Amino acid sequence: MKRGISVGKSSIRKLFAVIAIICLLCSQPLFTQAAVTTDTTINNTQGDYYQNVTDFIKEFYNGDVSETKLLQGALKGMFATLDPYTTFFTPEEASQFYGILGDNFVGIGVVLDKKDDYVIITKAFPGSPAERAGLCPGDKIASVDGRSIIGVTTEEAASRIKGAAGTSVKIGIIKAGNSSITEVVLFREMITMNPVSYEVRNGIGYIKLESFSVNSAECVKQALDEMDKENITKIVLDLRDNGGGYVDQAVNIAGNFVPKGLITKLNFKSSLIQDQEFYSLLDKTKYKLAILVNGHSASASEILSAAVQDTNAGTLVGTKTFGKAKVQNLIRLLTPEATKKYQDMLGIKTIIPEVLTAYGITPTADEILGTVKITTGLYTTPKGRMIDLQGLTPDVTVPDPVPINGVDVNSIQKLRKVSKPDLGDNSVDVYNAEKILKLLGYDVDTPDSKLNDKTFVAIQKFQSDNNIHSYGILDYSTQQLLNDKLNRLYTEVDAQYSKAVDVLNKD
Repeated sequence: MKRGISVGKSSIRKLFAVIAIICLLCSQPLFTQAAVTTDTTINNTQGDYYQNVTDFIKEFYNGDVSETKLLQGALKGMFATLDPYTTFFTPEEASQFYGILGDNFVGIGVVLDKKDDYVIITKAFPGSPAERAGLCPGDKIASVDGRSIIGVTTEEAASRIKGAAGTSVKIGIIKAGNSSITEVVLFREMITMNPVSYEVRNGIGYIKLESFSVNSAECVKQALDEMDKENITKIVLDLRDNGGGYVDQAVNIAGNFVPKGLITKLNFKSSLIQDQEFYSLLDKTKYKLAILVNGHSASASEILSAAVQDTNAGTLVGTKTFGKAKVQNLIRLLTPEATKKYQDMLGIKTIIPEVLTAYGITPTADEILGTVKITTGLYTTPKGRMIDLQGLTPDVTVPDPVPINGVDVNSIQKLRKVSKPDLGDNSVDVYNAEKILKLLGYDVDTPDSKLNDKTFVAIQKFQSDNNIHSYGILDYSTQQLLNDKLNRLYTEVDAQYSKAVDVLNKD
């Protein structure tokens, strides 16, 4: 039997130490030589059965049959039986998934999670098609384009929702407290993600972190640098509805707040992947910190929050977090043909393409069957706490804010003062102005981006009530006044934020 080139365990470990196998709650998997085998004697019973099923389909199914799609479907079924976070992606689906963790993607602008049999929305990005249509955290998605998605994975739901920019998708939504389905037609568009927004509010720095995407740590550092320029030492870090992402981003952000010591430890089931510990190198903390959390703060959000809580580096305010300590790795898989090809060539049997780079081989794109996102381990907090399915209990528990007149105050972006929208104009500033006006009790339709007759009249009344020229145009003075009102609304409407400010202002 051909044995191929000898590659030692140390070489494989070094190889995988530098290869970027992207993962959620990212560890960098280190596969030992045991990831490959030269044993060509296998039990063919299941393989024969799979072939019999394939032959059956070809014989009886009245339609086109693709063996690749059949195999991908079989793998989807296998991995879906493991847990809600493990799934198989086709190459196209994997590309979409990586896009979500990047800086931009095409879609309707939501973050999804799984709760019981339903895919739920945990975040609607500001200004996105989803938010403009009134979708919000907690909404259940029951159908996509008339097809039920009850019981499917979040990845499959996302795959059905995605599509080319400019195309439409019909989403069936079940609102909290309701049982009926409301269908909404949305148009997909490019969603540009800036995961961080920040401002100074009455001497306190406010930083909102939407997700732990590839640039989150850099963006948080930029925000903190701006705070430093203004000598701001009290920080509210808002992690509400942040479903997680890359663990290296969570660790790097924690390094700004957590004193020197352990941040988290990743423990893996397989001996083929090394456990990992992440540490802060911060000698002295310089910020008084409050972190806002809720039931949709999960995964990487909980790594950061737990590190702050365990080290007394800040105060958690809000409601109990989601409770997800599972670690996933994204690992590509070779096609059966490629597996056989490289077995014949090298005398090894592996389905992991990265192993082949130790032999100087880079598989081609058509030799990749897909990517599996698989739960490989669990993380613990600095004090060794295991929070999976438990969540983090805040230091100060404050109920989640509820929308007023259908508007969530934390979904509103400040008006930019870059144009002066008039009757009939379209602008994101009109959209946010309508939200503020609605919160203040003015009569406007469901917020959108068009300044219609009703909004025009509402602006006139707002201007009159505040003793400024009443002519219905959203001019800079009116925008600034609306922004000032929004600052007041934060503390009046959002009890969690208000409590965090109280905590920071205590001596």
